[in-house]
Amino acid sequence: MVKRDRVRGMNAALASGEAGVGEMRPARSPMRPRQLAVASVVAIAGSGLGLVTYHKVATKTPTFSGQVTPSHTYYLNFPTTGTVLTLTVKPGEHVKAGQPLATMDSSVAAADLSAAQAAVTADTAVVAADEAPQASPTEQAQDRLSLTQATAAVATAKSALNLAQTNDQHTIAEQTAVVTGDQNTYNTDNGHYTQQCAPSSATTSSSGPTHTPSSSPSLSTTQSSSTSLAQMQFCQNLQSQVNRDSTELSTAQAELAKVQSSTQLEETHDADDVTQSEAILTAAQQKVSAAAQPLTSAVIAQAKADLATAQSQVASDQLAVRNATLTAPADGVVADVAGAVGDITGSDGVHSYVGPAAQPGTEANQQPGFQLFVPPAAANGGTGQASAYQPLITVYAGTLDVVAQIPEQNMTTVHVGEPAKLGFSATRTSVTGKIGQVMLDPARVPGTTTYYDVLISMDTVRPEILAGMTVDVELF
Repeated sequence: MVKRDRVRGMNAALASGEAGVGEMRPARSPMRPRQLAVASVVAIAGSGLGLVTYHKVATKTPTFSGQVTPSHTYYLNFPTTGTVLTLTVKPGEHVKAGQPLATMDSSVAAADLSAAQAAVTADTAVVAADEAPQASPTEQAQDRLSLTQATAAVATAKSALNLAQTNDQHTIAEQTAVVTGDQNTYNTDNGHYTQQCAPSSATTSSSGPTHTPSSSPSLSTTQSSSTSLAQMQFCQNLQSQVNRDSTELSTAQAELAKVQSSTQLEETHDADDVTQSEAILTAAQQKVSAAAQPLTSAVIAQAKADLATAQSQVASDQLAVRNATLTAPADGVVADVAGAVGDITGSDGVHSYVGPAAQPGTEANQQPGFQLFVPPAAANGGTGQASAYQPLITVYAGTLDVVAQIPEQNMTTVHVGEPAKLGFSATRTSVTGKIGQVMLDPARVPGTTTYYDVLISMDTVRPEILAGMTVDVELF
């Protein structure tokens, strides 16, 4: 009975299409062509994605060198040579456009402006007299008086110039004599030190008996030690004197340079006074002469030309007075300040100063002299005169960006707007950025390759990031 039921169940399973116990399922129908094509596309896409992923993992992103650079750097100097009177900023200070940063001695420029304005007044009067030549007896008398005063002013200005030249020559001669005396003193003391305290002389035996009696050995030893101590003390004192001589010589030389600069400025000021006084005298002479003879259009035109020249000189002198104050050209931060109040500065920057320790004859173990501004090395390995100057004030303005140097073989992958990763080794931080500009003027390094500067703007500028920091740049 059980067996019959089992057979019936198997027959029912076969009838319904299901495999029974111990039986095999019916085989599936083969895949259609469309299904086979879709499966192939999926397999190919998966393989491509795997290759791309492997390429990205196996290929390391190239890194390039870069530097943090401000948008603009201003190197500020006075356009003319003079003495620094005030210096109101220091490195790290934020400044606003137009803010005064430093001033220089403008006494000569102010005197020139005053004289030029006087010349304009005189020339204006000449033009007015030429255009209306009918002068009253009172005006003619005033013109003659003005001529007399102008003649006296020229004589006074020339006398002042001659006196200044004489006094300046005397002052320079006196200071030159001081330098010469200090140089002779230094040479004498240094010569004594070289002769009496050189290492070779220290080992040379002094004159006297070469044999010490055997009856008094302790007395001989005491005398020898006393002589050595006295010689050592003598040499130390002489060395100190040589150092003092060197310092006095350096101070005298610096004073001589200062005297020469100040006397030159004084003589320039007096010479300008002579020139302007002569211009006023010429105008007064022309005015008196015009009242005594008929005027022509050419005379009037010449008077107007003289007036225009005087007005141009006033504008030039006004600019010189304004240029005596150094102002910030834009909002920014002071990066560097060279020099101090009292230094001589000009269009080439602040003159370098070498301290007394750099003079010859100093101790051998002393560091070579104090230098207020160390000049950069010249192209030939030396330091030329032009390299001994530095800008008085340096101002960084605008935002901080990164400039990367990209070799020419990598430029095909550089495009404006693409992202970049910027790593700062100094701060051990990194930020993201975007390529903002590609400089098309290449830098060719002989024997290596050609580089292009690529400007990258930072998405975030952190406070610890400073101009000049090195950056590791990764481009994607």
